[in-house]
This record gives sequence, structure tokens and C-alpha cells, in this order.
Amino acid sequence: MRLLSLNLSRLPEGGLALLGAVLLVLGSGPTVQAQHLDSGFYGKLGAGLSGYTGDLAGQRAGAPQKFGANALSHPPLVAAGELGYQLSPSWGLALGGQAGSYGSVGNVTPATDSYRRYTSHLLGRYTFGASDRRVAFYLDAGLNVTVGGPTRTGVGPSVGGGIDIRASRGVSVYVESRLNTTFPDEAVDGADQPPGSAGGGRAFDTVNQPLGFGLRFSLTTPTAPEIVALTVPAEVEVGTPVTLTATINEDGAARPLDRRWRVGDGTEGTGPTMTHTYGRPGTYPVTFSAHNEAGEATASTTIRVTRAAEPPSSPDAPWIVSLTARPNPVRVGKPVQLRSAVEGDGPFTHRWIVGDDTSDAGPAPTHTFERPGRHTVRVRVSNDGGTEARSMTVHAERPANQTARAPAPAAEWAIGVASMRSRAGAEEMAQRYRGRFGDAPVSVRIVEGVLDQTRHFRVVVGRYETQAATRQALEDHRRALPPGAWSVRLP
Repeated sequence: MRLLSLNLSRLPEGGLALLGAVLLVLGSGPTVQAQHLDSGFYGKLGAGLSGYTGDLAGQRAGAPQKFGANALSHPPLVAAGELGYQLSPSWGLALGGQAGSYGSVGNVTPATDSYRRYTSHLLGRYTFGASDRRVAFYLDAGLNVTVGGPTRTGVGPSVGGGIDIRASRGVSVYVESRLNTTFPDEAVDGADQPPGSAGGGRAFDTVNQPLGFGLRFSLTTPTAPEIVALTVPAEVEVGTPVTLTATINEDGAARPLDRRWRVGDGTEGTGPTMTHTYGRPGTYPVTFSAHNEAGEATASTTIRVTRAAEPPSSPDAPWIVSLTARPNPVRVGKPVQLRSAVEGDGPFTHRWIVGDDTSDAGPAPTHTFERPGRHTVRVRVSNDGGTEARSMTVHAERPANQTARAPAPAAEWAIGVASMRSRAGAEEMAQRYRGRFGDAPVSVRIVEGVLDQTRHFRVVVGRYETQAATRQALEDHRRALPPGAWSVRLP
């Protein structure tokens, strides 16, 4: 087997010009990226230079040689076509063929050979790179059947590769090279290896396309997007992030696919989902659109944005403004009316403690003392905000027909709330505290004295036998007393 190679330097001027145009397309071209359909049918039509490798038994007179004048009726050209299906952006299957004029085959008998050979091939193709690249390289391989030679049929492998330059979704330009190997050896040129040559009976012929070019075009119509669902909450609070979702026919819609959101407050977004936070209450239109080469789909809805709900405030804790007992003192065996005045957020729970007795009797219970003496009465008022407690002393006296008890020791202590040099000012202050204590059995009076040789007037509250009782009273009446109230020993 001897190799015949093409002498490209002797190509016609038109062929060189065509090759230069192809190289120009490779080096330049549109800057906008184009993308084929990810799947679907396509076709290819092209032409190129033919090449032959085989066994030449010698020259015959009248057979065209090289590219002389006699070769003009048999130009070294090949026409190619292909019908394929793109399984994915990378993988495809194709059934194609080429018909070429191989002038060098004329070196073999018979001299009347038409020099034409017809090749069909079944190919699997792999394309490198992302599906949206403008220039993509591919390789393919498969089987071919070649007819037209003296033995009419040859079978063998085919390999090829090329460059696909995409101009739009439907059309691209390709440049490729292909090698079709045929068995048996004489299938193309009718000649076998000479007897005794190395590898006799195992040689092969090839009918090639060293350089070819053409157009690739899609046969499948791209699918326009279709919006299946638009998921947008009907209502959201100001300041709360909300996620918007659009579902389209992802598997069918052609790529590239542009998705765009408009949420009504001037903000826009892209993609199948969008997260947004509204800053003001109101009703906003939400629009989603999907666009590709085949068309556009749009869907709209509205979302209501409300003011943020204020967190519930804690209720005010109760404040016992006053705690009274009427009458006070009270006769043993006679009922006394206990009453508490409370401010705050109700409802309230009142728990009264009188000696060893405890009751939940509301804000105004009655009680009867069975023993004479000084009795402490306590009340605890509660609500959801807290608890407040206060106490007071109720005097229970013996009945009138019983022996009078010994007089109580004179009270020597009081609570001081103000001290001033003006009696008029002291009277005004005393009147203020008389109104503050209201019905409480607490006296408010003015005590006159001399301090540092200067006359002064003290406003005092209550009368108590001991300093300890005075301190307890300070605690009991702290709501009604000024922060600087103090215990005063009376003269």
C-alpha cells in the first residue's frame, strides 16, 4: 500500500480563497454567544476536498494524474450530508454520507472508471465545552460502508473531528476532517497488495475528506417558556423577608432562558426564586416573566404588605393606693369593713391575711375580731404583671360593759415628711398629704420645734409607740410617702 497525499499548493485559486474565508471565520465572528438546542434533530450540508489512500498498480495512459488538464472533469471534491439527533449538549448520534470524486483511483484498470465513491456512515459524536460556547470542538467515530469501487462494497471504521462555530440557535458553520477506512483492500481501487509484500491480505484503502466545511442547522423548533405556577404569599408584614417562586416548563423550554421579577416597589430580580423585604405597607403588583428565543410568558399577582404587629405589652403591676378599716378602732364582736383601693391592669386577685385566717374575698371583705388588741391585717393583690402587698393595724376594743383596759402608752414616734421655717408652707404641705392618704386612718399634723436656735415646723404622719412600728409604717405607706421620709421622735 502506497500513500497518495494532496498537494494543497496546487489547489485552484477558488479553493485557496475558500480556505482563507474559513480561517477568517475561525479568527473572528460574532461576539454574541449562541447556543444549540440541548436536544433535538439537526442536519448538516457541506463540501470539501477529497483524498484517497490505497494501492496504485501503476500509471495508465489516459488516467488523470495529479491535477493536470485531464483532472478538470474529475475535480478532487466531496459533498457531505448528515441527519442527527442531539441527545444532550455533549452527546449526539448521526447518520451521514459523502459522495466524492477520487481522480487518483484512475491509475487502476479499468480506464473507464468513473472515479466516484459513495460512503455512508453511522457516527457517535461528543462535543467538548459548555453548550453555550460560541466555538466548540467535537470528535466522532463509527462505521462506514463505501460503494462504487470494482468490488462495489467496502466496510470499515470512520473517525473525524472538527470545529463548530455557532452563529445562532438554529445555524452554525463547521469545519471538519474525516477518515473512512475500508476493507477489503481492493474495495476502493480494485487492487490488492502485491503478492509477497509485508502484511499481504491485511491492508486497507481509505476515502477521506481532509478538509470540509458547511452548515449545521436545527430541525427541532425551540419551545417557548410556560409558567406553570407562581407562588407568592397573599399577605406579609413590613420588614419580614418573603420568598417568591416561579415554576416553568424547565425540561421543555429552550435555552438560554431569561427570568425576571418585578415586585412593585422598583426592585427587580432574576432567577426562578427571589427573596425581598418590603419597607412600607401597601398593595404591590408582583410580575414574573420568562423569555427565550421562541417567545415570552408573563404572570402577575399582588401581595398585601401590612404594618408590623406591635408585641403585646405586659400589664402594669398592681399598686395598692390605700388600705382602710372602718371603723377603726372596732368593738370586739362587731364587723369591720376592710377595703383596698388598687390601680393597674386588672383583673386582680385579693388575698387577705388576718391572724391565722386567709381568704380570697375580693377588694372589700368584712371581718369580726373575737379578741381585743392590736391586729395586723395584710392583703396581697396580684395580676399578670406582678404582686403588691400592704398591711395595716386594726384596734379591737373590749365591749363597753367590760372592765376598761389600761390606757395604752403614749405614742412617741411619727413619720416626718417635711421640715420648713414657714408655718404657711407647712400647712400647705400637710394639706397635700391629708388628701393623699384620703380615708386611711392616718393623721397628718404639724409639730413645732426649735433647731439651731431657729424655729421650724415639721409635717409628720401617724403616731407610733416604737421606732420599729414607725419603720414598718414607712414600708407600708411607701407609695404615698416621699423618698426622703424619716422616723421622728416626738417631743
